[in-house]
Order: sequence, then structure tokens, then C-alpha cells
Amino acid sequence: MVKKNLIDYVKSLMQKGYDASTIRDVLSKYRYSSAEIDEAINSSFKPTIRHEIHLSHTTVLVIVFIFASLLGIASFFYYSPNSETKLLDLNLEPVTTTAEPGESIIFLKELSNLGSSKRYDVVIKQEIIEPKTSKVITQKIETRAIETFGSTQTKILVPKDTKAGDYILRAIIEYDDKKAVATLPVKIVEFGKSANIEDFRDRGIAKQFPLKETCIDGIKNQNEEGIDCGGVCKACEIQALECNDNNPCTNDVIENNACINKPIVPCCGNNVCEEQENCAADCKKPELPAAISTESLDEIKELAKADPGNALKKCNQIEVPDLKDTCIGNIGEVQRNKNYCSQITNARIKDLCYSNIAKSINDNSLCDQISIDSRKDSCYMTFVLDNKDYSVCDKITNKQLRQSCESLRQLNELQQQSQNQTQEQ
Repeated sequence: MVKKNLIDYVKSLMQKGYDASTIRDVLSKYRYSSAEIDEAINSSFKPTIRHEIHLSHTTVLVIVFIFASLLGIASFFYYSPNSETKLLDLNLEPVTTTAEPGESIIFLKELSNLGSSKRYDVVIKQEIIEPKTSKVITQKIETRAIETFGSTQTKILVPKDTKAGDYILRAIIEYDDKKAVATLPVKIVEFGKSANIEDFRDRGIAKQFPLKETCIDGIKNQNEEGIDCGGVCKACEIQALECNDNNPCTNDVIENNACINKPIVPCCGNNVCEEQENCAADCKKPELPAAISTESLDEIKELAKADPGNALKKCNQIEVPDLKDTCIGNIGEVQRNKNYCSQITNARIKDLCYSNIAKSINDNSLCDQISIDSRKDSCYMTFVLDNKDYSVCDKITNKQLRQSCESLRQLNELQQQSQNQTQEQ
């Protein structure tokens, strides 16, 4: 059972908008196991983060009053649901990539949702391909539910008639006219080429080729009283008496009439946290960093007005990556300086930094720095709606938004012509 203080810590991060992937990275740095992290996240709630774009009321009134037919455009922005763009990242990690016909290739499938915050299902096709002919020798299709980040171990069986050689494992996800593709090299070998002695022993082949029993084979055989001691081997009590180095982290044995103290790894109690060791005495978890509050970020943002250098130092001391990026973005917004945005790692927060500064200094060229087309279009539309800057219409990638921009441009020209005629009269 995971400790309550860990669950409370995860809840505090989730309440501030951090996703499961970021929280995993933080807790992993503090030596929490995957099982502990999963249980803590599953025991915590998952908040819904919504991003809304507010339109100028004056702009809407002008559109409705001057040109009634453009009401549909206004209703598009105000009343249609905020469709979030799906953006998936797929990665394959090897587990067992060499196999014989009839055995399985094993790999880890890592799927990250970088776009929509909503949970949805995707169909994943995995296939093994012969690279010279592009022939698919086998495939496996499955459905996965994706919300933030998931890693799953997958097996795909190699057909028994597959010839030995180099192949390609490919995974494909198709969604919204897009594709996420990842590949991994695999090798199919002839029977027996990848097997070790234990494999042969498991198949019963070792009975045909028995190993000679000795006093140093690590097996209790012959007429031994213990493993490699007693009977035809040296007496167990003499071996223990002569080889005992009083170290609980060594295995004391005699090999070829010599005393050997073999280290036991991992060993609990040697004050060293070794790989794959689960020992509370050796692997003490460092204290978790305090969850930074919104008030702390606001204080740093206020400091940035007078002392941006000191504010940046405080931001760099924050250990939660997304929180650190948000802090740096606040400095850029206060200083109206785009150079701070380039120091941000998270793509979404970096894009928001460029967008906010673009609005602040009234420079639509900063929208070009935004990485995702949908967010870039949103930045351009802010200039269209708030500043009546129609020079950006050609830069908008979304067809419907670009048409809306052009319609608003025509509407503005009609309005200006009407005003000029009124003044002339």
C-alpha cells in the first residue's frame, strides 16, 4: 500500500495541472518504483484542464450589426465546441528482438498524447516486414485507450515457416488523416542459434549431452551434502570455517582449493543502493520537493518586473519541469522579451509564451515561432479579431479560419466604404 503522503503530493501536483507523464519523471528522480508511482497516480484524481479563447464583444457586435450573414462565423467561435487537436507520439523499445520461428518478438510500446486532453481509443497495427520485398509476414492489431502516456509490453508471434534473416518491426496508428509510425530492427535465427545451455536443458536436449558433475558447478549433485561441499568434495564445515570473512554480503566458497568470497549483489545492509535493490536501509528515498503554489509563481512574476535576473534564478530552482517553464514564461511576458521563451522546454508552454508576448507588443511575426499549427492559427486570429489586422490571413493554415479571416476583411472594407460615403454626404 502506497503511503498517504505520496498520494497527497501527487494530488497537489495534479491540482496545479501537471499530467501523469511529468509526475512520473519527478517521482522517478526520487527513487520511487513504477508500482508505487502507478498506485499513487491511480489513487489521485485527474483534473480537466480547459483552454478557452475569449473574443472581443465589440468585434462581435460590429459583425452582427453590419453583416447578418456573418453570424455563422461568430457562432462558430462562440458556440461550436472547442475541438482539440489530436497529436500522438509512438515509440518502440526492444525487450527480445532475436527469436526463432515459432517464438515471439517482445517489445515495449510507448504511446504519448501530446494534443487532446480527452481520453480516446486508437487502433494500433503492428507488423513484421521483410525489408527487401516489403512483404508483411505477420501482423497484430489491437485497440488502446490513450489519455496522457502509456507503456505496454507486447508480444508478436513469428510464423513457423519464417526464414532466418533481418526484419523490421513496424507499428502504425492512423488518426484524423495523420499517422504515428515507429520501427524497430528484429532478427529471426535458425533453430538452436540463439539458445544457451539452459534452453537446451529446458528442451531435454541436455540429456543427450550430459555435463560432467564437479565440485565447482554450483549444483548439489554427486554425493555432496551441500552445494559443492561434502561427500567427494571438501567438507562443508571446513569450507565454511576456513572461508568465512564475516561479511554478510559475500558468499564464501572454495574453488580449486582456494578460498573465494563472492560478492552478493544486491545486498541489503551495506549502505549502498544497488541496481534492482529493494532495501529500505540502503535505498532511502530523498525528501520530495515542496509543491510550488500559484502564489509562489505570482511572487516571482512580480519580482521579474524589477529584477528579472533574480527571478530567473528562482525559476531555475523549481524541480517540476512544467512549473519551471511556466515561471520562465511569466518573466518573458512581464519583460515583453521573446528570448525567455526559447529557454522553455515544454512545447505547449513555449507556444503560449510567444503568443502572449506577441499580443503584448503587437507583433504578429512572433506567431511564426509557435510550433503547432492550431495554436499558431489561434495567435493570428487574435490579431484579426482584436486589432483588425488582416495581413495575417494568408498565414493561417486552417481552411475554415482562413475563409473567416477573408470574410472579416471584406466586411471591414465595406464598413470603411460606408463610413467614407457618409462623411462625403
